[in-house]
Amino acid sequence: MTRLSFKRTGLVCRPGGSAWERSHCQNPFAQSLGNETYRIHFASRDESNRSRGGWVDVAAAGGGLTQTARSDGPSLDLGRPGTFDDCGAMPGCLVDHDGRLLLYYTGWSLTRPVPFTFAIGLAESRDGGRHFERVSEAPVLGRNHYDPLLAGAPWVLVEAGIFRMWYVSGLRWELDPEGKEAPIHYYTVKHATSSDGMTWKTDEHICLPFLEGEHAIARPVVRRTEAGYEMLYCARRLGETYRVYQATSADGIHWRRDRAPLLDTSASGWDSEMVCYASLLHTAEGNFLLYNGNGYGKDGVGAALLQS
Repeated sequence: MTRLSFKRTGLVCRPGGSAWERSHCQNPFAQSLGNETYRIHFASRDESNRSRGGWVDVAAAGGGLTQTARSDGPSLDLGRPGTFDDCGAMPGCLVDHDGRLLLYYTGWSLTRPVPFTFAIGLAESRDGGRHFERVSEAPVLGRNHYDPLLAGAPWVLVEAGIFRMWYVSGLRWELDPEGKEAPIHYYTVKHATSSDGMTWKTDEHICLPFLEGEHAIARPVVRRTEAGYEMLYCARRLGETYRVYQATSADGIHWRRDRAPLLDTSASGWDSEMVCYASLLHTAEGNFLLYNGNGYGKDGVGAALLQS
C-alpha cells in the first residue's frame, strides 16, 4: 500500500454562528462547481446538538483553499417529528447520476436505553447543490435483517448502472450493568448494492473487521483506482479517539487495512486530540485531505495538502 504524506494548511471554514450552526462542520466532502471552485458540504449543529446540512464555497489558489461563499440557511433541515431524521440530518455524499444530483445522508433519532440510532436517507437538489428535498420521508436503508441496530455514514458510487454503497452498520451495544457509564457502541463498515439507488441489498459480510481493542470504525469514503478501490475511514479503540486510516481492495468487498494512521493528531490546536471523517478534494492546485478535528469537527473543516 502506497503511503501518502500530507501537509496541514489549517481550517478552511468554521461554524457560521447562526441558530442552526452553533458548532461543528462535520463530515466534509466536496462538489466541483467548475473554474477551480468547490462546494464543501458538511453538517452543523444547533444548541440542542441536532445536525443539519450546510456548505461553503471555496476557491483553490496559491496552494490553499479560500472561502468565497456560504449557505445562508440549512441545505437539508430536520425531518418531521416522528420520522427517522427528526433529531439530525447529516449529509454523507453526493451522486450525480442521469441528470439528478442525489444526496445520501444519515438521519438521527434519540432512543432508550441506548442514546441513539440512525438510518440512511436520500434527498435531491434541483438548484446545483444549494438546497435538498427528501425523495422519501422514510430511510432507504435502515434497520433490517443484517443491520438490526443502525445504518449510516453512506458513501455511494455508481458502476455500470449499479449503485454501490459503503456504510456503517452497528454490531452491538455494551451497557454498564450499574448504569453509571454511557453505553458503548460497536460499529464498522459494510457494503450494499442497488439497481435504482432506493432499494438496497446487503448481507452479513463485514468489510473492515475490528482490530484488537477497536469498537468504532466510521465514515468510509471510497474511490475507484486502476488497481481496484481505496478507502479512507477513521477508527478508534476503547478509551481513545479517532485517527484517519486508509485501506485498499481489488473488489470493494475484501479490504486490506493500513495499521498506521494516514493522518495523526497535531501537537497542539484544533486537531490535537482527534482527527476524523476525512475525504479527498482533487484540484489543479493539488490534492487536499478535508477532515475534522477535536470534538468530531466542533471547530470546523481543516485541510491538508498531499505532498508529491
